[in-house]
Amino acid sequence: MSEFSNSDGDVFLVKLERMIDRGALLSRYSRTSNLDIRDVYHKEFEKDSKRGEDFYRRVFLEYGDESVAELVTAQVSIQNVSNILTKLIEEQRIGLSYLEKSSRYVAYNKKSGGSYLFCPPESIGIPAELEEEYRNLCNDLFEFYDKCLLPAQEYFMKSWPKEDLLFPDADGAEIPFMELKGEALETAEKSYKSAVRARALDDLRALLPASTKTNLGISGNGRSFIYLIQRLKSMKIPEAQRVADSLYNELSNEFPELINAAVNRYGQKQIEYMQSELGKVNPMELKQNLPLCSFIDWDQEPSAAYRIASILRFQETGEDIPSIMEQLKQKGYDEVKSILDSYAERRKGRRDKVPRAYESCQYFLQVAVNFGAFRDVQRHRFLSISRPPLTPYNGYTVPPFFKSDAETLQKFKSLMGASSDLYGRIRKKAGHQVAQYVIPFAFVYPVSIVTNARELIHFCELRSTPQSHYDLRELSRAIYNGVREKTPAVSRAFRFVDTGDYALGRLRSEQKKELKLRNMEK
Repeated sequence: MSEFSNSDGDVFLVKLERMIDRGALLSRYSRTSNLDIRDVYHKEFEKDSKRGEDFYRRVFLEYGDESVAELVTAQVSIQNVSNILTKLIEEQRIGLSYLEKSSRYVAYNKKSGGSYLFCPPESIGIPAELEEEYRNLCNDLFEFYDKCLLPAQEYFMKSWPKEDLLFPDADGAEIPFMELKGEALETAEKSYKSAVRARALDDLRALLPASTKTNLGISGNGRSFIYLIQRLKSMKIPEAQRVADSLYNELSNEFPELINAAVNRYGQKQIEYMQSELGKVNPMELKQNLPLCSFIDWDQEPSAAYRIASILRFQETGEDIPSIMEQLKQKGYDEVKSILDSYAERRKGRRDKVPRAYESCQYFLQVAVNFGAFRDVQRHRFLSISRPPLTPYNGYTVPPFFKSDAETLQKFKSLMGASSDLYGRIRKKAGHQVAQYVIPFAFVYPVSIVTNARELIHFCELRSTPQSHYDLRELSRAIYNGVREKTPAVSRAFRFVDTGDYALGRLRSEQKKELKLRNMEK
């Protein structure tokens, strides 16, 4: 294999076998006068197999230059871990990218090794005297999930019969299901079945406990993995400690010398600092009935609108910002709104992003969605989220299917009550961090969010699309309405928030998927 994708171009891939050698070579850009890094490789690295390791050892010891650790990357798989752990990992927003197993498209009614997909009690610190209760509760939750899978699909088929819906025919025209023929009929059947199943899973995920096993793929750089190991080692959760050690061992093979920074003398001090901060956490046993979304503080209009407009003009002209601001004030607020409108109108779809000037308008929110929905909210990295431990004290949401008959509703409520009771007993024996594992996704989870108008535009427009989970659609509409009320001029840029109601929200996206698959097979 060639070490580089080409030998004479100014853009090329570095294809050295070891990541640590790739990073060490690229780091030489800051210290060499040579015009071609490929020449540096041939002179310094080609005949010295230890060159990369020696380089990182010297840089870290002599210079303490942590930025060079960002030039080595790895792709890591973490499997059969809880949703508590993956949320802790995914709090790290910079330097790591994640892809996690979905609870919307994957059914959790299967068993592995004779057990449903929840973490065994001994692996997560459940006290020995409560292990049997923990297993019984988790089995009850998963058994009810399994029992409800077909009835939930039947419920949604009765709620939205395919005969009442429109589907694309061979020419792409929307027509009633009963008028479809041939391949169009087959595609409609498949897309309807997939949409119904997805809608059922959207409701059933409320039953899954936070101890539900999941898989996580991570792609990231060495510096971020160092910090992740330190964060996990600082937590008094057996699962976090175990994964931290496994990460360290695996990355030691990939990043020799470099990854030692996670646990050396300075790394240990960082871990101790994080532990001291975690020691202050003690969630109150306070029952609360919280609104879905509360705007706590925000940049007031008209100052926010003046700020955005002045930055937009600055980007266009380069003129002194104070001078621009003074000119806008002389022309009046109508001129500012006109500028904002002109930029908003340039957007032809939600993928057309507003300029960064909109990041200058800040909002401080408290959001109280259920834990299942929080898992999706957390994926938005420009939402600066702070969160307490997961508890049962804020109640739970009841998805529509579980309200379909009295017996189903009673069973759902009984399981939620049992989860709350067991949480209390585990908390007394092992603390609140371990007790979190028994909380199902249905429980309300309040978090604070600090963000800006540009990110809220992205969030509200993406999460209000018909195929989004209905919990996120409701949240996006609530945020959008709050922005319209608090900052009406800024809210004009929210052009593609979908406030409509849809039967089987995923139906259109499933139709598109089936059409693409059919066309690929031709």
